[in-house]
Amino acid sequence: MATSIVISAADRATASDCLAEVRALWDEGAPLDAFQRPPHENTNTVRDANGTVTEIYDSIIETPLRTIAGIRGTHMTLAIDNDVWTGPGVNGPWTPQQGFTGDRRAQYNADRLQRQANLTDVACHGTVDVEGASYLSYSFTTKSDPDEEMGGLWYGSSDTVYIDPGTRQVMIWEMGNFVSSWAPAPTGEHHRVVFTYDPSIKILRPG
Repeated sequence: MATSIVISAADRATASDCLAEVRALWDEGAPLDAFQRPPHENTNTVRDANGTVTEIYDSIIETPLRTIAGIRGTHMTLAIDNDVWTGPGVNGPWTPQQGFTGDRRAQYNADRLQRQANLTDVACHGTVDVEGASYLSYSFTTKSDPDEEMGGLWYGSSDTVYIDPGTRQVMIWEMGNFVSSWAPAPTGEHHRVVFTYDPSIKILRPG
């Protein structure tokens, strides 16, 4: 579902300045680097091409390596470092599952740098009003590089982010035009992720 925004024309950037500004958002420690993001919850509302809600994902995130996430109303997945558990809700009980392999933080950083390098169709909207709040907003299209170890796997999307000008944290992240190596034609699916920050969030290893 499209978000209604009001754009300040005085805040629009030139094309070259805008590309540099959006690229900088992907730097280590910048707003689109998830590892600098404080503990938070987010809700991802998924809509199909007709605007109908098909799924809602709920996530609790202390860091990208300490998370609880899943589709609302179904089992949740707890991940800490490379270890994984599943349970019927955010409080478990938790059952161990096969975990991740490799250095997850290095994998994340490689993906972040690829998405930074592959930016196209950037737009700097300046200050926008969304549902009574003012944000800095940017749009871009980007994708990962083919992963030859995964049979050439790649994926991408066209996104719009809304960043709190005071905290420099992403508050809303909208994604659409999803493409991938297994489905290269853009889909009509749309995701809208809303972030709520809470420094008290702690995700503990099951005892």
